Amino acid sequence: MKQFIKNTELELKNGNHLFVGENPVTNEEFVKCQKQAEYIITFAKLAKGKNFKDVKAYSLGQLRSEVMKALEEKDVKFVERPEEVDQTLTNKLTEEALNFINFKENCDKVDQINAFMQQFKVLRDFETVGLFFDQGIVKLNKIYTVEEILSAVTETIELL
Repeated sequence: MKQFIKNTELELKNGNHLFVGENPVTNEEFVKCQKQAEYIITFAKLAKGKNFKDVKAYSLGQLRSEVMKALEEKDVKFVERPEEVDQTLTNKLTEEALNFINFKENCDKVDQINAFMQQFKVLRDFETVGLFFDQGIVKLNKIYTVEEILSAVTETIELL
């Protein structure tokens, strides 16, 4: 027997099983999305602060070269360099160009996030109106919200 359940009615109890009141319930698509959400949120948590780009090692030869440069006699200045001219227009144009580049990158990122989040439409539906659940026993570690998932996806979209 299917039962329409709103997000305020669903809870985890008796060892993290899905319940409505005293009745155990399940919805295959909901459970699948929750397990995927758990993976993504754990992934984002563990990926935070890690560098996944190749970093070239600093060699002893490079260090020696830098030490020798630092110890060399510095050139003597016979004529001082002129002071830099105020370039407010150039600075504004540079800022505008950077804003344009960032806008394009941000739009691309938003499109990637929206495309990735399509798999969680069921959870959004559940949060906004509710879903039909069957009687059954299923265990989840937590009921994740779309907001939690979106936060994790936003942090790690480049890695997903």
